[in-house]
Amino acid sequence: MQKPETVWKLIAKKPYAALAATLLILVQAVLNVSEVVILQRFIDGFSRLQWGQSALFAFGISAVYAFYYIQTPLLGYLKDKIRLQLRIHLEQAVIKKTARISVAALEDTENQALLARVQDSPENRYANGFFSVLQVLGGIAGTVGILALVVENAPCFLLVILLLLGLMVIAFRLIAKSRLAMYQSRQEIGRRSDYLSGLLFDRHLAQEKKLFGYTPYIQKLYEEETVRSGRKMLGSVLVSNMTLWVYDNITFLFSASAYLLFLLPLQRGEMEIGLYISIIPALARLGAFFVAVGSEYWPSYQEYRACRGDLGKLYTLPEQYYVQEGADNAPLPFHEIKGEKSVFRYPGQEKPVLDGLDFTFHAGKNYALAGENGCGKTTLVKLLMGFYQPDSGTITIDGVNIQEMEFGKLQRYFSAVFQDFNRYDDTIKENIIISRMGKENPEKDMQRVAQETGMDAWIASCPDAYETKLGNLEEGGMNLSGGQWQRLSIARMLYRRAGICIWDEPTAAMDPLAESRLYGDFLSKREAGCANLFVTHRLGAAVHADEICVLEKGRFVEQGSHVQLMKKPDGLYRRMFEAQKGMYE
Repeated sequence: MQKPETVWKLIAKKPYAALAATLLILVQAVLNVSEVVILQRFIDGFSRLQWGQSALFAFGISAVYAFYYIQTPLLGYLKDKIRLQLRIHLEQAVIKKTARISVAALEDTENQALLARVQDSPENRYANGFFSVLQVLGGIAGTVGILALVVENAPCFLLVILLLLGLMVIAFRLIAKSRLAMYQSRQEIGRRSDYLSGLLFDRHLAQEKKLFGYTPYIQKLYEEETVRSGRKMLGSVLVSNMTLWVYDNITFLFSASAYLLFLLPLQRGEMEIGLYISIIPALARLGAFFVAVGSEYWPSYQEYRACRGDLGKLYTLPEQYYVQEGADNAPLPFHEIKGEKSVFRYPGQEKPVLDGLDFTFHAGKNYALAGENGCGKTTLVKLLMGFYQPDSGTITIDGVNIQEMEFGKLQRYFSAVFQDFNRYDDTIKENIIISRMGKENPEKDMQRVAQETGMDAWIASCPDAYETKLGNLEEGGMNLSGGQWQRLSIARMLYRRAGICIWDEPTAAMDPLAESRLYGDFLSKREAGCANLFVTHRLGAAVHADEICVLEKGRFVEQGSHVQLMKKPDGLYRRMFEAQKGMYE
């Protein structure tokens, strides 16, 4: 199993920016201690009227402050550079893995939340985790130097520091738990808000919003969801902020106590006034460092760990992948696809959608799947294509169990137009040939399928014919009607020239005349080695099928031609067909 690379390994691939950032932070740690000594010498020299010494150390103090001044923007630039470096690696890793995830895993609600989290700027969490570690290491180095001065002049102050460190450990555990909870729930809580926001801004819904006037209602729901999600997050936020508030106050009390504790050696003459004046700001910065560790560095590191943990979970998701860049995944011929006692139920459901289903589909024939909504037609299609795995039973192609086939090989038997087909904002050509990208000299087959779907004349009238840009991604792109997009998706399916073509509600956006012409023209010219499987609620399409398979309660309860099934007085198919027919009479 692949494990996500740590931030250290990713940065080590191009370490120059990270090394520069590390150097800056280490120099800062050294200068934090050096500042105390230089400022002490400057004040002591000035109080003793030693102008030469004062001038020299004044120059040293100026150099230290100049470094502080330029360090912040330099670190910001280096962090942005490292973030970009991390983004390239992480984005490629997430995209590569997401492309391989199985359909069943992609449809799982928890996995959808996981995908949302790993796509939510993981490079920021990796970069913040890296810089948090650097800042802590640099702060520790500076703290050691400051503590050496403290031990020499006020040993009792070490007790205060040890007490603070004990409180830090407790606070860090509480902060880590609350930050982890917020990180994991952030995307899940915001999912409905994002959905409602999409309803408000999606241009495809503009006409319905204007017609029905429901925008104020959606706005109200969005506001209520914002309040609800805010309240849900409030518990974790309150625990985190209260912990930080208590911790911050204790830390500032630590800084304030330094003023009092260091007065004792100053009064006894055991400490120079220069050291007192210079050590107090250093201890204040030390307190600020402890605050930053609790409020920024530690939580950021915990979010990095949580993000890396999510990437690890992502890598464990099951895969279905076959695309080889540049390869022509030529379709494979078949003779028979057969299912025996196939059972499938969705996760969390006791009742199976398919319950002991038996079927046989032969090459060269047209089949129609019919049945009421929710009877399992689309589920059967996903089983045939290997997107889902049956709980029991077998599905074979020419005697070979499809679960034992390499996924890429199985897909070469199929082509499909799905009910929710994709619309690619690219050229007409790319929209067609994307179903078989590796094919050489695609123009002939591309023109053939355009003619089969009745799009050839329309394409010829387009400004750039097959090179015409579609959609709104680029200026000047052509907008298509729903029926035109659907014809284009059918052309994409036919271009693949697979042995089994699956038509899942393929003409829902077409008018009846166009639908009739498409079925009539295509089925009269069907290839002998190709089987067509139609999934449709419009039973007029089923009339053209050689065999109609009626699905009910997870099994085929009727099979036969339209004429044969219409002879059954109480048959389910006949009742559905006559119900639709009656709508037109």
